[in-house]
Amino acid sequence: MRYDQACEEAGYHHSQLPVANEDKSKYLPPLYISKNKDGRMIFNTNIDMPRNPVVLRALNQARKVVNALIRKYGSPHSVHIEMARDLSKPFSERKKIEKAQNQFREHNESDKTRFAEEFNLVGTPKGKEFEKYQLYREQQCKCVYSLEPLDIHRVLFEQGYAEIDHALPYSRSFDDSKNNRVLVLSRENQNKGNMTPYEYLEGATNSQRWRQFEIFVNSNKAYRQAKRNRLLKKDFDEKNAEDFRERNLNDTRYICRFFKNYVERFLQPHEDSEAKRCVVLSGQLTAFLRARWGLTKSREESDRHHALDAAVVAACSHGMVKRLSDYSRKKELDQVRSSFVDIETGEIVNPAMLQKLKAHFPTPWPHFRDELKLRLNVDDPALLRRKIEKFGTYSAEMLTELQPLFVSRAPQRRNGGAAHKDTIYSQSKRLQTEGSVIQKVPLSSLTLSDMDKLIDPNRNEKLYTAIRTRLEQHGGKGEKAFPPDNPLRKPGRNNNFDGPIVRSVKVVDKLTGIPVRGGIAKNDTMLRVDIFTKANKFYLVPIYVHHKVAKELPSSAIIQGKDENEWTLIDGTFPFCFSVYPNDLLKVELKKETHFGYYAGCDRSTGAIHLWAHDRNQLVGKGGMIRGIGAKTALSIEKFHEMY
Repeated sequence: MRYDQACEEAGYHHSQLPVANEDKSKYLPPLYISKNKDGRMIFNTNIDMPRNPVVLRALNQARKVVNALIRKYGSPHSVHIEMARDLSKPFSERKKIEKAQNQFREHNESDKTRFAEEFNLVGTPKGKEFEKYQLYREQQCKCVYSLEPLDIHRVLFEQGYAEIDHALPYSRSFDDSKNNRVLVLSRENQNKGNMTPYEYLEGATNSQRWRQFEIFVNSNKAYRQAKRNRLLKKDFDEKNAEDFRERNLNDTRYICRFFKNYVERFLQPHEDSEAKRCVVLSGQLTAFLRARWGLTKSREESDRHHALDAAVVAACSHGMVKRLSDYSRKKELDQVRSSFVDIETGEIVNPAMLQKLKAHFPTPWPHFRDELKLRLNVDDPALLRRKIEKFGTYSAEMLTELQPLFVSRAPQRRNGGAAHKDTIYSQSKRLQTEGSVIQKVPLSSLTLSDMDKLIDPNRNEKLYTAIRTRLEQHGGKGEKAFPPDNPLRKPGRNNNFDGPIVRSVKVVDKLTGIPVRGGIAKNDTMLRVDIFTKANKFYLVPIYVHHKVAKELPSSAIIQGKDENEWTLIDGTFPFCFSVYPNDLLKVELKKETHFGYYAGCDRSTGAIHLWAHDRNQLVGKGGMIRGIGAKTALSIEKFHEMY
């Protein structure tokens, strides 16, 4: 029998979890039922639970959020889920992905700066022009298909000279990722049509054009392997294209399939609901609808873009998912993509196609786009209510309850990590007495205050003078004073700076840490901070991994001040307030201002707390973080808990 027939004969459904009974509950049932003697959770035997700890944590958080929504708003009429992609990966693989994402972000910011400098731009570069510029540099200034040199000025400013093409046609792959985009001459794009590079360049006959293209792609170090795979893909017949399209339209990672089935099996929808299953869509479909409804997404500005996606996901329907699949099958998506309203200019490219899109993918309700933008960006409750009231879609009661967006985060209450940093610093007896070590500091990390800590300043007087001069010329910022393209060299025999490149200097600095093999290593993972109080002052006691490993969690501790005379012994006379973990929500009230955000870290020497803005808004503090909040002199420090 076919799989679906076999499931039916066995008493199951091929796309649903087995239903033991039809009794559903208002709330999603717990994934665990109790703990054993060792403190381990015992799984609910009615649920075929996954065993990946990351997946379990995500499922549990999702369950708590859904149940909290039901308590506040009642049973849902429908549940909409966007596919997640990486939760099922092991921790090491996810760390690699995170590292790659950070590198990509840094590379992107560097390219934006270079782009603005080369073309004397003021403000943020436009998306399409900037993408062309990035592809131009990535492709070694050539058209990918013809390998002819490209003129960057014509690429950016001449209409019809060069275009961005999907290597695997969008209508056949539904792949709009950067790994599937290339910059080509317009005539090459038109001639290629709906073919893959392998088909267009006659790879089946091993033509000269295909061989040259293959050599270029394989030798281009700027290309990631995922992009090479797409550019050189040979087997893209109808079956492969269908599989590829299905992966992009319906990402079937286990985490999402499980949660979908979990909701459909156990959750009782609203009595007026006719929905029998969840609406499930992929990130590709979400991006399509964002563009159709004239919404732009900026990951760099803050984390509010998640709320934008949530609203788009909620506004999608089963019919939209099917129609988008139909568009893909009929190869009309190329026309669809070229017919959106240009968000930057407001120009309608193809009015007839736009009317067709409006019928098939209608705006969810009047003023949807304007209302969503207000809900995403206005933080003043009174101003938000006044602006929303003008739409006439909210009742007086709803307006009274309307609150600005606030990003919720899960505290990181971990118990493990590295006990100390990898580097072990050696100490002479003198340095041990002084509590100091010798450290290498990269020039790019150097500050003017470090100049007083340099080893043997008289011996390297000319070099150190040159370092100080550069720092003073660039406001004491090492990264600007010593960029990679303008390194500092040692003075040679003729006092010319033509010797070897200087990349770091040695300094003597105070260091507290862990004794390791006759030296000292810096503390690594700080698990939490315990907060004590006395005489209307607050004191922070950092708890590191090595405290837990050695089972020496301090009942008393010495709090380090700016110098030895300011150190404070925390003993039993200091009342304990609470422990603070990363992402715990804190409110710190000072004499002149109040800070409210997620705990990011602390400065042990000054007793200052660092808080993340709730949405990681890059315009708040430095990169979304408010640093140096004086906890010791705070009027009050409060910790908030999310109630589910």
